[in-house]
Amino acid sequence: MSASSRTYRSLRPTRSTALSVLYTVGSLLALTAVLLSPSVPTVVLCAAAMVTAFALVCGRSPLAAGVTWLVLSPVLYPLARYPRSGSLVTFDRVLLAALVLALLIGRGSRRPSAPSVRAFAIAAVVFAALFLARAVTTHPHAVGALETFVDAVLLPCAAFCVCRRTADSPRRVSLWASGLVVCGTVVALLGITEHLFGYELASLSGGAVRADTESGGVIRVSGPYPVPEVYALTLALTLAATMFWWMDGRMHGAHRRAFRSVLGPVLAVVQVVGMALSLFRVAWACALVILVIGLGLRAGRRLRLAAVGSAVALAALVAFVPLQDNAVFRTRIGNTDNVAGRLATYQVGAEIWRSAPLTGVGINRFVDAQSRIHVREVWGVRSVQSPHSSFVGALAEQGAFGFTALIALCVFCARMLRGLGRLATGDPTRQVLRAAVIAGALSYLAFSMELTMLPLGPSNVALAVLLGLAAASIENAGPQGAERHAHTTAGPAVTTPLVNAVS
Repeated sequence: MSASSRTYRSLRPTRSTALSVLYTVGSLLALTAVLLSPSVPTVVLCAAAMVTAFALVCGRSPLAAGVTWLVLSPVLYPLARYPRSGSLVTFDRVLLAALVLALLIGRGSRRPSAPSVRAFAIAAVVFAALFLARAVTTHPHAVGALETFVDAVLLPCAAFCVCRRTADSPRRVSLWASGLVVCGTVVALLGITEHLFGYELASLSGGAVRADTESGGVIRVSGPYPVPEVYALTLALTLAATMFWWMDGRMHGAHRRAFRSVLGPVLAVVQVVGMALSLFRVAWACALVILVIGLGLRAGRRLRLAAVGSAVALAALVAFVPLQDNAVFRTRIGNTDNVAGRLATYQVGAEIWRSAPLTGVGINRFVDAQSRIHVREVWGVRSVQSPHSSFVGALAEQGAFGFTALIALCVFCARMLRGLGRLATGDPTRQVLRAAVIAGALSYLAFSMELTMLPLGPSNVALAVLLGLAAASIENAGPQGAERHAHTTAGPAVTTPLVNAVS
C-alpha cells in the first residue's frame, strides 16, 4: 500500500467522528436558537443536547456523577433553572435524565433482582403510570399536572433506579450515604443562615416567603426549596442517612471509626437544628424518632432500643423545660386550631372524592374542587385551602385507582424493608442501614399523614435515594441471600455464615 493511500485512509472520517461533528453542530445551533429566540421548542431541543452530553460524561462513572448530583442539588436547585417563570429546565431534571440515559446505553452487567425489590419496583411503575394517565387527562391544567408528575414521580423513580444500579457494593452504598449526608448538611446550613441573616431563596425556587401568623409573623425558613415542608422533610430523610453513615463507620477501621465518631454527631446536630427552625411539630417529633431508631434499633437487641429511647426522651424533657419560655415554641406546641382545620379539610376531601370516586377530580385540582363544596367546620374551625395529607389529596385528585396504587406502594415498601431485615441478621452494616431506612420511611409517612408531601419533588427524591440504598443492599447479597434463603428450612446457624459470605 502506498504512502498516499495510507494517508487517505487515516484522514477519512469514521462513523463515530461524523456523529460527533453532527451532534456538536446541532448542539451549537440549539444553543444559538435559545439565545436569539428563547421558546419552548428551542429550550427543549437545547435541553436534549445537554442531557446527551452529560450522559456521555456520566457514562464513564455513573456512581461519581450520581453522588456529585446529590451534593450539588441543594445549592443549584434554586439557581440552575430556566426560564425563571415556569422552570422548564432544571438541574435535577437534566442530571437525572442524563444519569438514566447513561445507564441505558451502558453495557454493565445487571444483577438479579430480589423478589421484594422487583415487587416494589413494579408497584412504583404502576403508581407512576396511573399518575401520568390522570395528569394527561386533567383539564384545563394538564401542563401543570405533567410538571407535577415529572418532579414528584418521574424524577424520584429515576433517582431510585440510578442508586439501585450503581450502589452495587457496600463501599458504594456508603458513598451514596455520604452524598445524602453532605446534601442534608448543606440544606441545614442554608436554613440556619437564612434564619440568622434574613435572606431567602424561596422566590428563586418558584415559591414565596411564608410568615407564621400564629407566632407573630415569624418567617418559616425553607432553605433552597420553595416551601418549608420540603425543607423539613428533606432534613428528616438526610438525618436518617447521617445516622447510618455515623453508625456504619464504627464497624470499620480505626481511622474511619474515629473520623465518623467525631464528625457524625456534629452533622446530626446541625441537621436537627435545621429541622427545629422549620417550626413543624411533626419535624420535631420525627427528629426524636430518627435518633431513637437510628441509634437503638438492632436485630435481637430490644434492651438497646429501650435504653436509647429512654435517653432521648430524657434529653427531650430536659430541653423542653427552658423552651417553654420561648413564645414561638409555646405557641406552636399549644396550637390546636390547625388540627381541627385539618380534620375539617379531610371531610371536604371525602366530599370531593364522592364527586369522582374512580378517577378523582384531577392532579392539582383539589382547591378548585373545594370551592364547590360547602365549608366544613370542626370545633368551630373552618377547613383550610389544602388537602393537608398526601393520602387525602391522592384520594380526591386520583380517585380509588390512584389511592389504591399509593397504598399498594406503601405495602410493598414495607415488604422490601422486611426483606432487608432478614438479611440484617448477623450483618451489622445492614442492621444499621435497615434502621436508617425505617426511620426515614416512618418520617415520610408521618409528614404525609398531615401535610401534602406527594406533589413536592425534592423530598420525594431524597426518599427514593434512601430506598434505593435498601434495594441495592438486598440485591448485593446475590441470589443466595437471606431473603431467598428464608423460604428454606435452614436454621440461623447456617443462614448467617452464608449471608456474610455473599456480602
